[in-house]
Amino acid sequence: MHEISTDILERFGTAAYQPATFLARGVTVPFTTPFLLGARIRPTDTRSGLEVVITNPSGGRGYYIVPWGALPEVCSPTLHDRRLWQRLSDQTAVAPSLVRETARAVAAEGLAGRAAAAAVAQARSEEGAARMRANFLLLLDLIRRSETRDEAAVPPQRDTPANIEIRARRAVARYAPRLGVSAEIIAAWLESIAAAFAGIGVPGDGAASRMRALAQRLIAMVQEIELWIAHSADPKEQHAAMLVVDAARLTLGCAGAAFKDLDGLLSDTPTLLRAWREDSTDLGRRAARPDWLLDGWQVICELWRDADPGLRGGALWEMAMLAPVMPREVEEWFGIEEDWERPTRLRRVVRANEDWRSGRMLDIVARNERLRARVA
Repeated sequence: MHEISTDILERFGTAAYQPATFLARGVTVPFTTPFLLGARIRPTDTRSGLEVVITNPSGGRGYYIVPWGALPEVCSPTLHDRRLWQRLSDQTAVAPSLVRETARAVAAEGLAGRAAAAAVAQARSEEGAARMRANFLLLLDLIRRSETRDEAAVPPQRDTPANIEIRARRAVARYAPRLGVSAEIIAAWLESIAAAFAGIGVPGDGAASRMRALAQRLIAMVQEIELWIAHSADPKEQHAAMLVVDAARLTLGCAGAAFKDLDGLLSDTPTLLRAWREDSTDLGRRAARPDWLLDGWQVICELWRDADPGLRGGALWEMAMLAPVMPREVEEWFGIEEDWERPTRLRRVVRANEDWRSGRMLDIVARNERLRARVA
């Protein structure tokens, strides 16, 4: 039912893959079909739909760049994946946020199992709470920066909810004339900013944001893999592990720069409001940078977590094949200069994955559905 049509796949050939931009790298889609695990979608050069970037299933060099419409010829996707690409196929531009919301809508239909549907409901609830916290913290900062010493006798974070509301309205009313807009517009801007930055989190939020939590999981995974390397005697197994660690460290360095850049802005609400007034689109792009940087790593972290401790050597080969390449666009973002092609050069020919031909297909689909429930 889920076998790969290798003859058709060979028509697309394999190619080197060192994209210059994140859009050219594409966005990871949480497919459950084994062949499509970790696949990315991106707009075509002709803007005539989407194409899929798939790691060479033999474990060798290169990637397959497959037109979106040709996927049913190559493999037999699960019902969940068919519905997912049906929802995505009309898109001409993609972003991690768009793919995430589309995938959640499909999972909520129960097509990836009950666990995935429940995870979507929880994720949406958590993101709603994160937006409320971000809005609240931005308002607290605005209060602190607008009040006189007498008005600030009680720190706003220690005041009653009713008093905080009064003080927030007063702070917004004071800043509105400085920005040449109404108080209602300031309030609407704060809600929009909170929505844009909820996944990153505002300094002072005691709860870990979605992006920072993922970065912490990636750090923990790197530490666990390094410990695994220290106890592994097989150089071939170590090679896959070192590739994953190297790619992860490159990503974490860039993500750290992105968080530092945004934290300075998020710590000063008046400056943030002025920046939003000047160019909300540009600020939204800056807010999306951690999402682009960390895209693809969640499924890799979950592969490591899901693997039996005694079989993690095999999991590392799969993780190494899926390790994202880093586009040079990060140099424009942060001025960071690195050897971005190093993980690509480390990627040597690895053993072919025979699970697609060994009768374990349904087991892999079940595993991928478990992963799907954790990447909501």
